[in-house]
Amino acid sequence: MKKNKLLPIVLSALLVVTLSPSYVKADDFAGQEDHYIELCSSENLTAANKKTCESFNAYLKQKNKDIKEQLQKSQANLNDTNAKLKDIESQLNTLDQQIAENQKSIDYLTGNIKQLQLQIHAKKEKLKERFYSMQGFYNTNFYIDYVINARSITEFFSRLASMGDISDYENELIDEIKKDQKTLTTQLDSLTDAKANLEVQKDDANTLRTQYVDLAAKQTEEISQQQQQHQQINEAQAKVDAALNALMSRAPEGSITGSITPGPSETGNAIANAAISQLGKRYWWGATGPDYYDCSGLVYWAHNNAGIAIPRLTAAGYATSGQDVSRSELQTGDVITFNYGKGVAHIGIYIGNDQFVQASGRGSGTVGQYADQCVKITPLSGYWSRYIYNYRRLY
Repeated sequence: MKKNKLLPIVLSALLVVTLSPSYVKADDFAGQEDHYIELCSSENLTAANKKTCESFNAYLKQKNKDIKEQLQKSQANLNDTNAKLKDIESQLNTLDQQIAENQKSIDYLTGNIKQLQLQIHAKKEKLKERFYSMQGFYNTNFYIDYVINARSITEFFSRLASMGDISDYENELIDEIKKDQKTLTTQLDSLTDAKANLEVQKDDANTLRTQYVDLAAKQTEEISQQQQQHQQINEAQAKVDAALNALMSRAPEGSITGSITPGPSETGNAIANAAISQLGKRYWWGATGPDYYDCSGLVYWAHNNAGIAIPRLTAAGYATSGQDVSRSELQTGDVITFNYGKGVAHIGIYIGNDQFVQASGRGSGTVGQYADQCVKITPLSGYWSRYIYNYRRLY
């Protein structure tokens, strides 16, 4: 029959571990990165700071992940900006071609305008000749003074129209001048509008191009800063990993072969046997088996495999669960928790004969890549005895 003597089940919901490193918040590292990099990359890193530095390593890992995502978004934004710049350059090239074609039309119209001006001038001269003839006939300068001295073309035509002594020939010349003047005005308006429209389009395109060039420069600078941050975090992680590795190397290596020393409890023996059946399987931060484990993940898997349903907690969570036992009461299948100075940070399963089985790793940066960081049997005396926090029986 399955047994379950875990007492504080209500607390378990508060201590359940997720596989994301974001749950590790023993310290608020934001804004204090330099301090913790110095602390956690020290060659003299102590076991008392192990939990803090593992948490800091998890923080760096998450921060690096966030920066990678930001980099991807920033690069996508820059690619979009460059694509828009390319489109604007294409539009400007098209406008330049249109302006060149339009300039040809402008030159052509300008030539026509000059010709019209010459024709109008010639027709005015003919009218003058007619007026001189009329002057001689009427013996007066009135016609010339009245018409030729008009202040504008409009007034010129108005004065001509008010004169009654103009033959059909003069009327025909006047109509031709009016028609030519209207053509000239229309062509001038068309020329002015076309030129203004093209200039506005090009100014708008150039303004837009300047904005996107500035945006691309800012985005490039942002990417450069993010890449620099990414590199700095990589270097910091490497230093912290090296310090944690050095700390772990000072602990006994342990063995990936061995057997339990049976105790009085069949359930305890079953838990211990389940644990040693996983010897040699690699450590993975947050893993609960069956291929990878972290320390509390192995405790969770071994108990449930032996028929004891326990929730997935941290080492600190298990340190307050189940039944408290003394060193003299310790028996095969009980759990041992360890405190390096800043709270419970490790746990293993006692297998008798002063030995325990543990999933030993280098913290959040360990994700199955180290063959020597794995489930192993380790002597409880010596190194590990200095950090024992308590003994618990979870069944």
